[in-house]
Amino acid sequence: MFSDLHRGKFVDKADDFRRAHRAYRAALGSYFEQGYELWLLGDIEELWENKAKDVVTTYAEALELEQRFVAPGGPGLRRFYGNHDLDWSRPKWVKEHLAEWLDGTPVSESLRLHVHERGKPLGMFFLVHGHQGTASSDTFAAISRLPVRYVWPHIQRAHGWVATTPAESPNLRDKHDRAMADWAMARASSEPRHARPILIAGHTHHPIFPDEPPKRPTEGELAALRDQLADETNPAARAELAGKIELMRAELWEPEFVPPSIVPPCYFNTGCASFPDGDVTCLELNGEQLVDAEDENDGRGKIRLVRWLDNHGEPRSHPLASRPLREVLNDVSAAQVSGGSAAPSQI
Repeated sequence: MFSDLHRGKFVDKADDFRRAHRAYRAALGSYFEQGYELWLLGDIEELWENKAKDVVTTYAEALELEQRFVAPGGPGLRRFYGNHDLDWSRPKWVKEHLAEWLDGTPVSESLRLHVHERGKPLGMFFLVHGHQGTASSDTFAAISRLPVRYVWPHIQRAHGWVATTPAESPNLRDKHDRAMADWAMARASSEPRHARPILIAGHTHHPIFPDEPPKRPTEGELAALRDQLADETNPAARAELAGKIELMRAELWEPEFVPPSIVPPCYFNTGCASFPDGDVTCLELNGEQLVDAEDENDGRGKIRLVRWLDNHGEPRSHPLASRPLREVLNDVSAAQVSGGSAAPSQI
C-alpha cells in the first residue's frame, strides 16, 4: 500500500515525486513479481498544482507499471482518491484522463476489508486517504488549492523547498495523526468485536506503526560492555566494543522519548512516496494462511512497514516495523468495551 506520491510534471523542483520515482518503480517491479496487489491510497497525482493531462503524460511509464497489476492475469489494483487528487472522485475526469490505465477499476473514497479464516470473521481494515474531516483539505479544498497551484510552485522553483520531510522513525507526531488514532481507538472500545476498524491511511506523510517503543539501554548493560572492553585484547573487537559503548552512552544521555500509544493497534499510516531524500515507505499486508513467520524479512502473515530502497541502495525493501497480522486482529478484537465512550475525534 502506497500513498502520497504527489506526481507532478517532473520538469522542475516543483515536482515532489521526482526524487522518489526510482525507488517507487523498483518497488512496483518487485511486488508485481511477488504477486502482491497494488493499493494506492490517494494523492497519487498532484492535481492542486498541475493539470491532469500534464501529470499523466509525464509519468506514463509509471502508469504502465501500475496498469500491469490490473491487466488480465495481474494480481490486482485498487485506487483511492485523496485531497490533492480529488478530481478522481468525478467519473468524468477519470474517464477522460485515467481510464485507459485502470481497465475499468473504479477510484474509491474508502474500503472496508473484512478478514475471515475458514468462514470465521477475524476483523476489519478500513482504508481511506485520511483527509476527511479536515477543513482545509476536505470542506474548503476548492479554496485551499488556489495558492497551492498559483503561488507555491513558484516558491519551489525559486528555492527548491519541498512540502514533505523524511520521518526518521514511525512514531505518532502531529495533531491529525492523533485525531485519526483517537477515532480508531474510540471505535475499538465501543463497536461490536468484528466491526472494529483497523484504520490504514496516508495524508500526513508520517509512517505510523503501533509497536512497542524501542528498548532503552540500562546502566547495567553499559557496565557489562565496559567490563568486556577491559578484558578484550583483540584490536578489532576492542574497536567494536568501544563503538557500542559510546552509542549506548549517547542513547542514555538523550532524553527518553516514549511515543504516544495506540492501544489496541488500530491505526497505521503508509508514510509517503515523496520524501525529499528519495526514500519511499509503504505498508505490506500479507495474509498468506495467517502464518507467523519468524524471520523479519519474511512478510508472510504479517503487516509490515518497509522502506525502499534498502540501506545499500539496492532494489529491496528494508523492514522498519513488523507485527503478525493475527496478533493485530486479535488485539483489536479483544479490546475492552467501554461503558460510555466519548464521541471520537473527527478525521
